[in-house]
Amino acid sequence: MRYRFVDGVTSLELGEPSRIEVIKVFAAANDVFSGPAGSRRVPNSIVLELLAMTGGYLAFRRLDASRLPLLVKTPEVRFEAPARPGDRRVARAELRGLSDPRDGVVMAEASGEVVDGATRIASGRLLYACVALPGIDLRAWGDPA
Repeated sequence: MRYRFVDGVTSLELGEPSRIEVIKVFAAANDVFSGPAGSRRVPNSIVLELLAMTGGYLAFRRLDASRLPLLVKTPEVRFEAPARPGDRRVARAELRGLSDPRDGVVMAEASGEVVDGATRIASGRLLYACVALPGIDLRAWGDPA
């Protein structure tokens, strides 16, 4: 099965500060619910992936789709409430910093959160190494949804 971690981008600001907001609904029939928690709860690893994809896509767009963001580290992540299948999730991220692109690999830091209405599901700080891939046009990848 192909996982799509972002259903749609609802807001994207590439100025200072750069911010993004995306939506995601995990259908109860999705095979991510075949684990020990069953269909009652979205696994935290999947919530973390949504958070990482949101920050990574923001870095990708901020760098004009010229570098692929690779998650390197999650120095701070908190899971504050369970995510239930079928509910609409909103994930937000803000870029906190980018290293100088003249140094080769661009390091990006983002902070973000995943919410379900007024309930915060998860929040954290994420670090990415954004790398150029010679011979591959990353702009052809298009939007995540």
